[in-house]
Order: sequence, then structure tokens, then C-alpha cells
Amino acid sequence: MLVRHINEIKVVLSPFNAASKSSRLFLNRVSTDKSRKANPNLKLVTNILTDTKAPSRIDVTYRDGKKLGLESDKLKIDNILDLINKHARKLEEIEQANNW
Repeated sequence: MLVRHINEIKVVLSPFNAASKSSRLFLNRVSTDKSRKANPNLKLVTNILTDTKAPSRIDVTYRDGKKLGLESDKLKIDNILDLINKHARKLEEIEQANNW
């Protein structure tokens, strides 16, 4: 995952809702040591809901200011990662082109 192009990630989830599995897995992947080393300035905000039927949500703010909001209950973890990495890959390509 290209976390070095992300400024902030907000995850809102109800941990006891079975539909929030993708959000929990995403939070697990973002919280790794590798991700923290890739972007030590990444702001990770987690909001735990007490309502077991509340929908989960992931909001991402990229380095260029673009925002992406996902209703993660309806998506699988691979789809979430693909959607988030899509814009991050564009930023990576721009950065590489500028470094030539």
C-alpha cells in the first residue's frame, strides 16, 4: 500500500458488526511497522461506534488534498486497497516523473 502519499486516514467502525470486517482488516494493514516507516507523518484516526448495526466508513486524505470516502461494509479488503492505491499510484508516477 502506498501510504507515503496519504496525509490522513479516518476509520469509523463498529467492531462487533460482522459487516465491518473489511474495515478492521484495513486498519490492521495500515497499522503495521512497515506502513509507519513509509510515512511517519500519517495521521490515523479511529472512531469506534457502540451501535452494532452502524455502517463502517473509511475516509482518506491524500497529499495533494484529494479526499476519498468509502462505505467499507459493501467492499472487500482487496477492493478497498485497490481504490485507495489508485490515486496514490498516480501521485507516485508524478513524483517519479518530476525526479527524472
